[in-house]
Amino acid sequence: MNKLSLLFLGFLWIGTSLVSTQAQVPDSLAAIPDDSVRALAIGKLSVDMAFEKREFAIADGLLAQARMINSTLQSEFVEARLLRDAGIIEQAREDNPAAIRYLQKAYEGFKKVKSPKMQVDALTRLEQVYFSEDELELAEKYALQALDIFQQNPSLPVGMLGDCYNELSNIYGKGGDQPKSLKYINLARTTYQKAGEEQSVQTANFNSAIVLRKMGRFKESLARFKEVESYAIRTKNDYYLVFVYMNLPKTLMELGDYAEALRVNNKALKMTRSDKSLNEFSFLKDIHGNFHELYAAQNEYKPAYEHYKLAVQYSDSLTDLEKKREIARLETQFSTRQKEEKIEQLGDENQAKQQQLLILAGFLAGMAALLIGLVWQYLRLQRSKATISAQSEQLKLLMKELHHRVKNNLAIVSSLLKLQSNRIEDESAAKAVREGQQRVEAMSLIHQRLYQTDDRLTSINMREYVVDLTENLMLAYGYSLDNFDLRIDIEQEELDVDLAIPVGLILNELLTNSFKYAYNQVQTPMLSVSLTGTQGVTLEIKDNGPGINELQWKQKGGSFGKRLIKNLSEQTGGEYQICADNGTCYKLHIAEQTLRRVA
Repeated sequence: MNKLSLLFLGFLWIGTSLVSTQAQVPDSLAAIPDDSVRALAIGKLSVDMAFEKREFAIADGLLAQARMINSTLQSEFVEARLLRDAGIIEQAREDNPAAIRYLQKAYEGFKKVKSPKMQVDALTRLEQVYFSEDELELAEKYALQALDIFQQNPSLPVGMLGDCYNELSNIYGKGGDQPKSLKYINLARTTYQKAGEEQSVQTANFNSAIVLRKMGRFKESLARFKEVESYAIRTKNDYYLVFVYMNLPKTLMELGDYAEALRVNNKALKMTRSDKSLNEFSFLKDIHGNFHELYAAQNEYKPAYEHYKLAVQYSDSLTDLEKKREIARLETQFSTRQKEEKIEQLGDENQAKQQQLLILAGFLAGMAALLIGLVWQYLRLQRSKATISAQSEQLKLLMKELHHRVKNNLAIVSSLLKLQSNRIEDESAAKAVREGQQRVEAMSLIHQRLYQTDDRLTSINMREYVVDLTENLMLAYGYSLDNFDLRIDIEQEELDVDLAIPVGLILNELLTNSFKYAYNQVQTPMLSVSLTGTQGVTLEIKDNGPGINELQWKQKGGSFGKRLIKNLSEQTGGEYQICADNGTCYKLHIAEQTLRRVA
């Protein structure tokens, strides 16, 4: 059975009346007189419970009862069928190794009782499990094995042969061999036509339309989609129709027909809104994804960004880093476009004013009444001054907006790192990710300070920054001000942002090291942070831990944080030293001459 048919079958299962809170056999099945038929029916019910309601405990209980019935019968065929059902349940549970074991046993059982039809069924399901694991060589092996059984048994149902061709098409398509994929999907289509299975023919048409698009044969792809659309409208099959409307826009985009692509995609969106059974998150994700691609291709970044946010909202994987990067990219492009337009507008206005002043200067030179000319020029200059003042305020607003967006983007990166660290099982890797998150938060705090201040756009209030950073890290590592000797002495109230960022990162690394390693055996922890401005700037951080001297510090190797401190210290243009003085003491001095170069 092909992948699209499986998806449609999943929809058709919704609404059945087989729900139970216990592994209890319905009376209608319990009343079946033939034990083998009853066991097979209960096995089928267990599969339905696993796929339909995800009630795996109930499914396991029903299957156990079916196998108990067969323990008396000792039917090899029934045993093979129940092994197959167990494999399907494990496939639904996403335990693929267990599913493979059961299906392989089922295949051997069907082979023993000489049931070629069920052999094909078991092989096809094995192929689907390996396909989902991206084990394409093994998937191809089992699909070709099933095809060989068809050649040896021409009396088997023709529709199953079409399913086999369809599976091979999926395998080659996923492996990137589109010509071979097209060959087998066309064979499937022809086989379904011979079997008189119109719905399967249209499924093959749909799949072949996607393959043709990947091969660049867009007009043929469009024709196949149109054929499926006609069938879906004629048979009132909304599932096929919405799938066509979700996939057809991609072909239309390749043909350059963006207006028609938008119209078709809007049809898909309208169908999901008018029919609750079609209002699936996966549908909405693909539909809004199409809108995003359509608008982005036409350089309409704002609607592209809005639809991409909706697509991400409906996505099952909100931790997908690439999607977050796409949102950030679109936001940056949109913001950049706005700023470029604003700068261009301001440039045109300034150029116009310069031209007006030149004309005014020539006009005044020829004026006989110097006094009138001077008064008129004075008034013009006053208006220009007011305009420049207004522009200055606009530029300040734009700078604040820029810092705000940088802070937000860094917050997104920090959140992603936090989510990623929670999913990493390797503690050392998770630790490295968390340390990276803290470094990002240290930079984010600087940009937060920049946009929250009214009069400073390029300098940082270091007193507020140091207090915030130190107290945040203290709380993060489980310390409290009540039992901690914290000494903060900030004489140098402000630093330029270009210097504040490396100094802030150095401070973050040293404070983190102190909180992590210095106080394990210290009864009263002490931490001193000072920033003085005598003959330059001096940063000094001291704790009362076991300490590390300069010789130990200069030993080869060491952590990433140690290398980061060394490189950032050199980046500031200052000189640093490490010493052990009842603990570890780090001192960085940046000379006044270096500060002038930075400024």
